[in-house]
Amino acid sequence: MPRNSALRRLLLATTAFAAPMVCGAAAFAQTAAPAPAKAKPQDTTEIIVTATRQSQALSKVPLSVSAFTAAKMDIQGVKSFADLAKFTPGVTFNEDRHDVSIRGIESTAGSGTTGIYIDDTPIQMRALGLNANNTLPAVFDLQRVEVLRGPQGTLFGAGSEGGTVRYITTQPSLSDFSGMIHAEGAQTETGAPSYEFGGAYGGPIVQDKLGFRLSAWGRHDGGWVDRTDNNNVGGVDKNANRTDTYVLRGALTWAVTPNLSITPSMNYEKRDQHNHDEYWVSTSNPGNGQYNSGTPDRMADKDRFYLPAVKIDWDLGPVKLIANTSYYNRRERVNGYSGTLYNLSYFEHFTTATTTDEGGNTIPAPTDPQGATPAGCTGSNYGQVGCITGNLLNANGLNLPGFGPYVSTNWITNTQENFTQEVRLQSNTPGARLTWTAGVFYAHNSQRSTEEIRDQQLNALSEYLWGEDILTAWGDTLLPNGDDYINDTKAHDRQVALFADATYKITDALKLNVGLRYAWTHFDYHNINGGSQDLLCGAGGVSIPDNCSDGIVVINGHPFNSVKGGKDETPFTPKVSLSYQFNSDDMAYATFSKGYRIGGATPPLPAAACGGTFPTEYNSDTVTNYEIGSKDRFFDRKLQVSGSVYYIEWKNIQQAIYVPTCGIQFTANAGNAVSQGFDLQGQWQVTPDFDLELSVGYTDAHYTGNAIEHVSGSQLAAKGDVLDVVPWTVTLGAQYNLTINDHDAFVRADYEYNSHRNKPIPTEDPANPDFYDSGLVPNPAYSQMSARAGMTVDKWDLAFYVNNLFNDHPQLNLQHQDNTTALYEATTLRPRTFGIELNRKF
Repeated sequence: MPRNSALRRLLLATTAFAAPMVCGAAAFAQTAAPAPAKAKPQDTTEIIVTATRQSQALSKVPLSVSAFTAAKMDIQGVKSFADLAKFTPGVTFNEDRHDVSIRGIESTAGSGTTGIYIDDTPIQMRALGLNANNTLPAVFDLQRVEVLRGPQGTLFGAGSEGGTVRYITTQPSLSDFSGMIHAEGAQTETGAPSYEFGGAYGGPIVQDKLGFRLSAWGRHDGGWVDRTDNNNVGGVDKNANRTDTYVLRGALTWAVTPNLSITPSMNYEKRDQHNHDEYWVSTSNPGNGQYNSGTPDRMADKDRFYLPAVKIDWDLGPVKLIANTSYYNRRERVNGYSGTLYNLSYFEHFTTATTTDEGGNTIPAPTDPQGATPAGCTGSNYGQVGCITGNLLNANGLNLPGFGPYVSTNWITNTQENFTQEVRLQSNTPGARLTWTAGVFYAHNSQRSTEEIRDQQLNALSEYLWGEDILTAWGDTLLPNGDDYINDTKAHDRQVALFADATYKITDALKLNVGLRYAWTHFDYHNINGGSQDLLCGAGGVSIPDNCSDGIVVINGHPFNSVKGGKDETPFTPKVSLSYQFNSDDMAYATFSKGYRIGGATPPLPAAACGGTFPTEYNSDTVTNYEIGSKDRFFDRKLQVSGSVYYIEWKNIQQAIYVPTCGIQFTANAGNAVSQGFDLQGQWQVTPDFDLELSVGYTDAHYTGNAIEHVSGSQLAAKGDVLDVVPWTVTLGAQYNLTINDHDAFVRADYEYNSHRNKPIPTEDPANPDFYDSGLVPNPAYSQMSARAGMTVDKWDLAFYVNNLFNDHPQLNLQHQDNTTALYEATTLRPRTFGIELNRKF
């Protein structure tokens, strides 16, 4: 229960609303909402969605789906998927990794677990290396967003193992002109201002023959975390975690004939985050609104993509042909981690062995990265600079007395070039006893992930730490561009799939839905890695282990490990669902479905540096989903609820496994898990002017046995360890519509709650000694509240809002470089923010 009495009163006020929904065993099909400043009652007209590739009313779709119209997102203040997740039960979002978790199914390794679509184009990324962040489209000039919970492998293929998020853009009209103008300004307490501008317009160029739609939007999110000067290292950068985002969209629809239309389109998005949101726990004071980061290397995230596509719709009478051809090109360059903090924590492992000097005192005996005690660092000489350093990182930040400023930069560059082609035929008789969709899908995706650490000071630091030059200490010198480590992976995914989905009316009320997808998949990769800090597979005189049999290549006089691999599979994903329509307002369904992720290969780890032999490929993992649900409307359709209960078996999980001894990770299949829970969503028009909304999700996702990595023999997780997911999420919304001097107006409040996780994830469980970190703790339970009010004046919609009304600042996502490093970083909610919006639709 929240500490604030105002929140207690809000929860008590909604008890009457929640009770009938729980008793009705249901939750939510979201209906169309008024524009932000309209004081009209909630419209009972249903949203039409295409979650089954057929246009259907949301309340008649036998799936757990949340749909958000543009008007609904406006009134809820939605700017990104992070905001959408608050209103979607069973869905959580990690803003740092851009990871979407649906019903606990989420992994940072291998292929994506959540399908992300812009119209008919999948854009999710495979994790080839670290920080393989998905891009998430900005929410502007969209017709709607659909979130499909549960595996969607039949219609949306690999990568939709946990569910699918679909961004449906506004299409050109051949008959009517429409547009909008949007402006916004906001101020974050103890931070910087934010602002955005956008506009969209479209209509017929030639009536009923040719139409267009254009939109442009830009937003600046002001920061609130300062980069500070710590021990004369790094720079002072006020409100450094600021972000700029720009979006351009254009589409043209040509009606070649009354039954045939062609729509070429282009989407472009650019996002530039100046610095990350993490703050240093030891030098910050969140209670006073003071958030500082002493990390000397700026942690930026630059992301851009463009997506040209051509869609063909051909109405052939009893059937319709739809073809979508697209090319998705994306480049992200991100400081995935601090090169400075990583290097210092890594180097510290070579300075922690102890010995005794001539006076009998125990002191560290620094060994160089090759494992040798440097010459000149024996006996009484251990006390000399260059032979002993103490801790390189501590709770107060950087500590390099006698050396001076040290900065090392990490860059991770991820690129995607994805070509997709889908052609499907589907029935065009909605009232028929049999409706169906069948098609073929082809994709050729090229990805590249390059991780590099640039360290111009490594030679001087080697002399300081071990009294040796870089060649003696590391076995190699810096690469020509200043890198001391590089890991470069190029990969290709090719897929051909056949799919079909059909619904048969056994009776007018009872329907059987059957779907299947069969795919032929191919994955291959080529990895090279090297650099003075690498110590991999032959570099620096280390012998070549068996898993580096592709050998060493020499580039510009430097040795690199070169490895190739691949994987071919033929996955099959079926789905069977029964639904029963009791009457026009009540429907129940039961579903069995499967999902999968394509297997792949992972670059080999060096046995000499990492202390063992590790796998070089991984297989598909699969989920089997059992679900029952209902969708109901009560009280003359003023109360609309929908909900589902699910049980998911996740087998052979693809996991990213970090090896502490060498600071490198690999991907492997390890462990099985179960995710079980329910989602509940509802909307109640209590009076013509007063509406309540509720979203509740509960997820219990845990390992069903000990997870053992079979090549290395390490235990990754113990039976009962949970997946890193919030168990309970609750969102409550209340809106009152009124009239002020003949002007429509509204006031609205939204409350969000995330519970505490009371069971450990694997790294928090001492039963997993190879990966246990006693410094990590789960997030606390936390909540936040927002309020909005608006009015329509002369066709202009004006709204005021306050986000994070009570300025809650929970310490979230606590982390440090490794289990011996005392410097911790964390994130929190954006501090209280006041804003004003101005909209005009025409």
